[in-house]
Amino acid sequence: MNEGTAYDSLVRVHVSRSIGPRDATVHIDGHTVDIRYSGTRELRVRCGPQFVTAYSTWLRQHGEVELLVDVEPGKVTDIYYAPPHHGLAKGSIGLVPQRAKGLFVAVGGIVFLAGLALYFAVAPLLADLLDRLAG
Repeated sequence: MNEGTAYDSLVRVHVSRSIGPRDATVHIDGHTVDIRYSGTRELRVRCGPQFVTAYSTWLRQHGEVELLVDVEPGKVTDIYYAPPHHGLAKGSIGLVPQRAKGLFVAVGGIVFLAGLALYFAVAPLLADLLDRLAG
């Protein structure tokens, strides 16, 4: 397929939600599409093969992914990006809805930190109560 010269096709970028506030950035055909948290944006592009890169940002850039997509003339091409739930996982990108990676680790980390905070909040109270009962 020959690459078109006019911006005659439409790419619709869908970014799904993840845990925490993350800004997603998608690059298509030399254009940047910024999406805050989640949502959908549309961009006119040339028909033909388009190289798409995406990443999310929260404290640092993470979840980098790439996709080569063939955009048909005069058609709408939907691209789905799912940023990861934590900064160590990769994002997901494709032509069908994607699931975000890293949910188990993110929830596990939150539960661990909450348990640790609860322990250090309750441990001195329990020690004081035991001293009063023993003395």
